Amino acid sequence: MERGKRIEYFENLKKNNKSIGSMDIWYKNGREPFQVYEIDLDFLVFNRYNGRIASFVKSYETQTGKELDATKPEDVKVIEDFLWNSNLASNKATEKSITDQGQLKYGIVTKDGVIIDGNRRAMILKKVYENNSPRYFRAIVLDETIDENPKEIMRLETTFQMGEDAKVDYNAIEKYLKCEDLKKYGFTEKEIATMMGESTETPIKEYLSIMSLMNDYLDKLGYNGIYTRLDKTEGAFVDLNAYLDRYSNSRSKLIQWKYDESDLNDLKLIYFDYIRGIYNSKKGSDSGDSKDYRFIGQTSKKGSFFAKQDVWEKFRDRHFKGIDELRENELSIEQLREQNPTQNLDELLKNRDLAWAAQADPILKKNMGIGREALDNTNKQNEPLELLLSAKGKLESINIESKAFLEDENVFTMVDELRKLTELFKTTIKSHQKATK
Repeated sequence: MERGKRIEYFENLKKNNKSIGSMDIWYKNGREPFQVYEIDLDFLVFNRYNGRIASFVKSYETQTGKELDATKPEDVKVIEDFLWNSNLASNKATEKSITDQGQLKYGIVTKDGVIIDGNRRAMILKKVYENNSPRYFRAIVLDETIDENPKEIMRLETTFQMGEDAKVDYNAIEKYLKCEDLKKYGFTEKEIATMMGESTETPIKEYLSIMSLMNDYLDKLGYNGIYTRLDKTEGAFVDLNAYLDRYSNSRSKLIQWKYDESDLNDLKLIYFDYIRGIYNSKKGSDSGDSKDYRFIGQTSKKGSFFAKQDVWEKFRDRHFKGIDELRENELSIEQLREQNPTQNLDELLKNRDLAWAAQADPILKKNMGIGREALDNTNKQNEPLELLLSAKGKLESINIESKAFLEDENVFTMVDELRKLTELFKTTIKSHQKATK
């Protein structure tokens, strides 16, 4: 429907004083009362960038190369699908509530019918009353369009959609995207904190930093703007952001060696590989290995690979030796699109990540296991008997009649190194015993 007809409809609605109630909202730095109207759903337009589905919409537009037009039926269907799938459990509960009791919470729309708050409810109302005509959405009507006062309407939208009580119902990525969009639009971190129900600017600074890491991750993979590839990864990025922040400017007392920015960049890149591997494995992100990445850089007193220079450098070198070879042999996105011209880009990237994770999984797990054992041994360096008993048990497990033991030159070299090490141990102990007599 043309914008002019929508504006005319709302003008007549107000002129005829068909209000069914009122609602106060905080708008333009003050509390204002607005009349509530029953609005024909046919005169409403979804806000394609509303906070609930921004990641879906931006990903879709990046993949297709075209902007969604919320006035076109085919694009409306896409937006409705995004709204419905954004939180199935919550949407089904709302659908039952509306079916049983009707719409209980009022929405907010502009004078040309763009929904500022209530996109999800409007979508469900259309679904519930699909065969009814007319179908109504209860909402207040602002005296402006988004174009006329974009900043205030954006402020209003964020307060209603992403306030402290509301944002818990949203996909994790949405709050980070919303903060980034607001910052780009010119809002201060303090203003964003107020809109999102935070008492200080600290969480907003953290959200922006985490979003920057997420963008960096997507950029490294060539997935710029395809935010759906971040599904379920929030926790890993929250952890990584905390580690990098703690280690910035060499201010962590937990690290006993002189690292620099290149070391922190290696830490970040290795985390990115583990994130890609774990969250695209067949086991899924709920597997027992999903939190193992914390041993790489965690800031606890038990330490991490990064905290111990020798452990870290060996872990890092093994990682890049194995993973860089995979990276070099991986087909580019352009090559994959040429081979699969009809496949949806999101599905193509998902399959690309699944294939990479399947190949990377044994490399990542093996290196993680070696690193964890090395870290554990380092932490127990003053518990020699425990380490010696562990080593003895492993050595006794070797099948000395196997072909691998008898014919591998590397095995012979290692046995000789162990001999020299045990001789050093014996000499050191005897020297100490002699000196203390």
